[in-house]
Amino acid sequence: MRLVLTCALMCAAIITAQESNAHTRSESYSHWYLSKDGISGTVTVPLREVMLLYQGGDATETPRTLFHNHLVSHVSASAGESDCQLTSSNNLQAATGFISVELAFSCPNAAADSIQYRALFDAAPAHVHYAKLHRDGKLLDEVLITDANDTWRFGSLEAAGTYTFGSFLTIGVGHIAGGLDHIAFLVGLLLVAGSIGRSIIAVTGFTLGHSVSLAAAVLGYVHADGQLVEAFIGFTVALVAIEYFVLRRSDVNRFAFACLALSWLTGILAVQMGFLESRAMFAFTGFGVFAACYLLASRAPGMRDQRATVLLFIATCCFGLVHGFGFAGFLMETGLLGTSLLIPLLGFNLGVEIGQLLLVAVALIGGALLGRRTPRALPQITAAALCGIGIYWFVSRALV
Repeated sequence: MRLVLTCALMCAAIITAQESNAHTRSESYSHWYLSKDGISGTVTVPLREVMLLYQGGDATETPRTLFHNHLVSHVSASAGESDCQLTSSNNLQAATGFISVELAFSCPNAAADSIQYRALFDAAPAHVHYAKLHRDGKLLDEVLITDANDTWRFGSLEAAGTYTFGSFLTIGVGHIAGGLDHIAFLVGLLLVAGSIGRSIIAVTGFTLGHSVSLAAAVLGYVHADGQLVEAFIGFTVALVAIEYFVLRRSDVNRFAFACLALSWLTGILAVQMGFLESRAMFAFTGFGVFAACYLLASRAPGMRDQRATVLLFIATCCFGLVHGFGFAGFLMETGLLGTSLLIPLLGFNLGVEIGQLLLVAVALIGGALLGRRTPRALPQITAAALCGIGIYWFVSRALV
């Protein structure tokens, strides 16, 4: 009966995951620039969000063309009572896994004072859009546009300066709160740790890893493929869930080679279907080998107490490296970086840590309060659900 319930929860988690996109929620970003006779802007959106526009089944264009046409018909600018005229729209070069479109509006009779933004809301009502307004190199305003609040009225604004340390701190905390796959990974990590002491060690390793990769990516030392990063973030969620089951079994070889096969076959499928370049197979093979070796090492003879804790720390550092690239992709694609990299890096990273520690504290306090009243099968069911969600994220993000 427990096996049937676990399988049912696993299937339900996969179905739920279909409504849950990414490490960075369902969101897009834009920068708008006011001039004397109009307004222009650059809109950036993750490629996976554009896939939502194909749900009707009628679209035959490429994702870049589809989103370009969709944006043109769902964004408008106004100056007082008059509509501004769209004078140009162009697809721009964007990072892997993203699409960028430039729009320019002419407002000959008065200065532009509002923008109506409806892109993607009909396909995804929960979608959010971050927009910032600039003039003469200064930030005037920033706003969060939603399905219920799609008109941005900026009127007469004075320069608001640049982002402060506090604003980056808030953005980091909010990013964790909305990152479902990051939350799922932390839950799995706590299941594997099993105690408060090991949880602190695991979170410390994870923090160290993602701090290093976040800084390296933002400073330009490392350039990661956004699509691969998002896919492997899903893989880490599944891997920690699988590790939870491995800790209680002797047939670890079966799980280790299953992880290797999953990574390898998913990579082959993504390359053969044209979703990724052939060189991506090195990443899929390497990640699969790492997962298999990690599971085998975790159950190796003599892997107890101190050695097991050291292995957990090293593994969470590696997991953190992957998640850090996801954080970096969000930070860079929103265009939040200014002339100084120190403020955004410190503020955003500290915000991520605060959000992460709050989640861990809530989980540990909740577990302590429930104590023995927690159903014995709950951890197994949770791990099974995380495994299903993680595998779905891994495969679906690789095949975008």
